[in-house]
Amino acid sequence: MNIFFFFPLFLILNFIVLVKSLTENLRVSRYSKPGVSTIILKGGYINRQFIGEISIGNPPQPFKVLFDTGSTNLWIPSKNCYAKACYNKKKYDHNISKNYRISSQKNPVNIFFGTGKVQIAYATDDIHLGSIKVRNQEFGIANYMSDDPFSDMQFDGLFGLGISEDIKRKELIYDNIPKNSSRKNIFSIYYPKSVDDNGAITFGGYDKKYIAPNSNIDWFDVSSKKYWTIKMTGIKVNGLFLEVCSGNIGGYCDAVIDTGTSSIAGPKNDLILLTKLLNPVKSCQNKALLKNFSFVFLDENGVEKEYELTSNDYIVNSFKVDPILKTPCNFAFMPINISSPNGYLYILGQVFLQKYYAIFEKDNMRIGLAKSI
Repeated sequence: MNIFFFFPLFLILNFIVLVKSLTENLRVSRYSKPGVSTIILKGGYINRQFIGEISIGNPPQPFKVLFDTGSTNLWIPSKNCYAKACYNKKKYDHNISKNYRISSQKNPVNIFFGTGKVQIAYATDDIHLGSIKVRNQEFGIANYMSDDPFSDMQFDGLFGLGISEDIKRKELIYDNIPKNSSRKNIFSIYYPKSVDDNGAITFGGYDKKYIAPNSNIDWFDVSSKKYWTIKMTGIKVNGLFLEVCSGNIGGYCDAVIDTGTSSIAGPKNDLILLTKLLNPVKSCQNKALLKNFSFVFLDENGVEKEYELTSNDYIVNSFKVDPILKTPCNFAFMPINISSPNGYLYILGQVFLQKYYAIFEKDNMRIGLAKSI
């Protein structure tokens, strides 16, 4: 299954209820270190979505994009997009850029998002990630965007940072960053706990200032060739271990670290059980009565590491709770069964990433996690 086709579905379901206007200009911050570039992320949706600015072309044309580790495509609207959804978007004008080239893949491609879709044609041009320039990068130019859901979206396009098992793919941008421009094939993401603060995505390294004092980085091997996944052995609720992964091959679940998802998604039965254990009194008037829980992961040395979430993390007032959970609380959970070669997937989105700083290291195919500030 192509990850691009099902992860944006989560993005859509959450965005529709979380959208709000961007009120601040996006900025690019450049590190003093050579080969490391940081793009500032602004909150575009109620405490969940964060949007950054890149530039494409020569001279550069700026675009607001959502950075999505759950998809592998970079696309932005074309100046020839006359659909309603394109009206309020910044559009790419290929006539302006000196380095624009039509891709050898000339036929338009439809990319579906649940009930919506975009139609893109591939081209190449220079992509500017702050101080890093990627020359002749392949990307998609959208000539059509469906009204639902894109008319309400405050970003112009999507910046895919996922992985692919197809080694011939040329559009994975971090693979194409010149070696003399970036110290490492690595990027890291920090999401603030409040939309009043800035987030950041760093290409070429990570920034220790986003890591909480006395917090160490745990490293986890990527467990899939298709997605940014790590091995999860179960869930703990106040010390009670739920063996939700014991029946899978190897005794673990694949947990996707996904910046394109607002919530925490997982198997229906597992999240129904988790919800009952977290909130046995069926009241949300006092969040302090709701229990904490932890995801348990296997690190690169085979040691179990626990990552805890409290009610302050997983209760989101703006989130539309799924009725299948039968709870009055605004749990940021999405019960959905998504099959993988190793059982159903867990998707750890921005609810999780606002608590933990994430480092994605492509060269060694591993993910680093640390408690964020």
